[in-house]
Amino acid sequence: MPIDGVRSARTHPRGVPPARPQAGRAQEELSEEAVHALDEGRADHAAGRTFTMAEIKRELGIES
Repeated sequence: MPIDGVRSARTHPRGVPPARPQAGRAQEELSEEAVHALDEGRADHAAGRTFTMAEIKRELGIES
């Protein structure tokens, strides 16, 4: 804001757009293990946890 307290242009506060519905398969089509993995991944993402590719490969049992 300028020193005299008057803004030179109108500003609009930015809003957060509404969340889009989850695209993909219905949970009825997924196994319990897959649903659990998805829920776990969403929780990790929401908590800001990240993993390296090496950690992911080790978790999935993939040898490079």
